[in-house]
Amino acid sequence: MAIWNTNKKRYISNNGKLFEAVMIADQDGNIINTFGAASNVIIAAGGLDGYSGVHKYGAVFGTALATFSTVWTAADTSGTALYNWGHSAGTLSVVSTSGSDVTDVTIQGLNANYEFVEETLTLTGTTPVVGATSFTKVNRAFMNTVTNVGKIQASIGGVVVTEIGADFGQTLQCFYTVPAGKTGYMTNINASASKNQSTDLFLFQRPFGGAFRVASTLSLNQSNQSIEFSVPLKFTEKTDIDLRVKGSSNATISADFTIILVDNT
Repeated sequence: MAIWNTNKKRYISNNGKLFEAVMIADQDGNIINTFGAASNVIIAAGGLDGYSGVHKYGAVFGTALATFSTVWTAADTSGTALYNWGHSAGTLSVVSTSGSDVTDVTIQGLNANYEFVEETLTLTGTTPVVGATSFTKVNRAFMNTVTNVGKIQASIGGVVVTEIGADFGQTLQCFYTVPAGKTGYMTNINASASKNQSTDLFLFQRPFGGAFRVASTLSLNQSNQSIEFSVPLKFTEKTDIDLRVKGSSNATISADFTIILVDNT
């Protein structure tokens, strides 16, 4: 393949200098765009080895005024307003507030090595059911065949680690932990607020072994805001990500963010 040399203003053929051309292709060898929606469709379809996408979304129905609330459904209760990252690893205890919930729920997260793990449990209504898989982090939970009637909470050692709000069938939680062997690149954040009050959102990150610190902010006042990162935010493996809100009382805040995971190898 001839390559255009911008310095010499001519094509370089086989008898000239050698240049290396680097392109990304899908699993069938088709050259793809490396930026924007065109490449993201290939990632979502699983057609680009070493790349995958994560879409996290959540809501808090009733914020506190003076303290931080993680954007997740359990934040409507003061004791769980801020997600508890200090829980130990262990098996899950899952329970519903409704005796009608006797179907399967799947929990996804990371084990002690920060590798992906998943467990499906059959709910027994208001009686807790205990799993057999050890989780260090819980990133998502969802119903399999029937939408839940009551509020479902999963705990480790008595600490609530994930919640499916009544009638939602899926966790609404804007926190995430990057798995081992991967690097996360956040491309955007979107958020909205219901009340005509000043509300601030703070994207916290905690690199493995480090402290939580702010990576980005948004300000809302009964409005919608979006941030598109032209240079994505980089999160190393095992980093905890927590989107928190502060400043408005008894407001509904919804938000989401997208991360592209890239294999470190």
